[in-house]
Amino acid sequence: MSNKKRYFVTVFGILILCLFLLATITAVSSVFFTVEFDLPPGGSDSKDLTVVNYQDSPSHNISHTPVAGDGAEMVSIVPKRIDEIEVDGEGTFEINVSVPKDQKPGNYTTYSYFFFPSEGFPPPMPKKVDILITVAPKVVEVYGIDLRIDGEEDVMTKNVTSNETVSFELTVKNTGIGLDVMQIEEPEFEDGEGWDVKLYALKEVVSDFPCVLILNAGEEDNLLLNVTGTMPGTNLSVEITGRSCANATKADSVRAITFITKKMGEAVNDTDATEIGP
Repeated sequence: MSNKKRYFVTVFGILILCLFLLATITAVSSVFFTVEFDLPPGGSDSKDLTVVNYQDSPSHNISHTPVAGDGAEMVSIVPKRIDEIEVDGEGTFEINVSVPKDQKPGNYTTYSYFFFPSEGFPPPMPKKVDILITVAPKVVEVYGIDLRIDGEEDVMTKNVTSNETVSFELTVKNTGIGLDVMQIEEPEFEDGEGWDVKLYALKEVVSDFPCVLILNAGEEDNLLLNVTGTMPGTNLSVEITGRSCANATKADSVRAITFITKKMGEAVNDTDATEIGP
């Protein structure tokens, strides 16, 4: 081989090597996934990171590097290693973040590389996972109200037969930092023909609205909503709204949905039935 050909082969080989190194550096430095946390000083949280093996062969000893970055001391990842993930199988790592009480507010960036050894060639490149942590003081609401219906945040659905009364328990909580007056507005619903809706406080029917509840910070009280229907195959959605008297913009609402099912031998009024979703 002449010197000119040797020179060409050498230069070509160096070029291929440089391109391979560049591709490797780019793959390693690129972010595979980002997990974000927003926590106050002294707060903690955890999130799952699910990894899926899309290779043509099982992946063994899936592991990760120690967490690095300016917030590394706040982060831990478990387990340290997953022994095996089958083809198209999944494995889960748990990312835990615990912010010290004296942690300075700010944005912190941490990261870890995940390795997926396999029987195939070439082996897959490590995957970088960024863990972004925002530390900010917890916002305290001066005034606030929270409504629950049978323990649920938004909607409760129940089935009854005609002329049977169904009850929904409403829990009203003062989520502010001081004494407040909670105003419960009159139940709202459309086309109430054939329906009887009553709200009870202290076992007495509420006739004057808004219904007033005086609650200390963190204190709660209960109301009872009774709904009775007469026409099988129909339903009724009742919305209850509560507001803080000190700040009317602080409001919450829940819905009670009642379906009337037919008894044995009763006909169903399909023409009046309306499908209602939460």
